[in-house]
Amino acid sequence: MKQKGLFDEEDRLRVLSKLGDSLEKLNEKINWEIFKPLLKKALTKEPKGLGGRPAYDYVLMFKIIILQNYTT
Repeated sequence: MKQKGLFDEEDRLRVLSKLGDSLEKLNEKINWEIFKPLLKKALTKEPKGLGGRPAYDYVLMFKIIILQNYTT
């Protein structure tokens, strides 16, 4: 088994882009930031205490949910 090189991932992504990556096309068509105010309003919770890990970006999580449904 060949060990991955330093630029293998970059080369793979370049090939996908040339072939017409469907994720790139989807990202070009949808302005994800328009959902941010609605998501923030619906999902913001009061902190229970000090500290803790910061919440994930709402738009990122929304993209993940959309892509999970898009691929099934």
